[in-house]
Amino acid sequence: MSQQNALAFFTHVEQNPTLKQKVQTAPSKEELFNIAQEAGYSFSADDLKAISQESESEELNEQELEAVAGGTVKDIASAIVDTAKDVFDALW
Repeated sequence: MSQQNALAFFTHVEQNPTLKQKVQTAPSKEELFNIAQEAGYSFSADDLKAISQESESEELNEQELEAVAGGTVKDIASAIVDTAKDVFDALW
């Protein structure tokens, strides 16, 4: 179990509208972990919490992100982290 698996899962979620809908409507954290496991990802609540906390304290600023990839990575990374944070906030 790892934070990398959680990030990989939420990256997959952002790329798959059907999976994103399932995650956003998961009625419990147990169901979220079942959805992730069915998709081939394994991570813990602590991993998800760590991602949520890290994203609040270690975000790159606009200039840093745009320097990396012209802003494209920023939009994707932001969406992934936002989804992970939203799910964490909703279920915990």
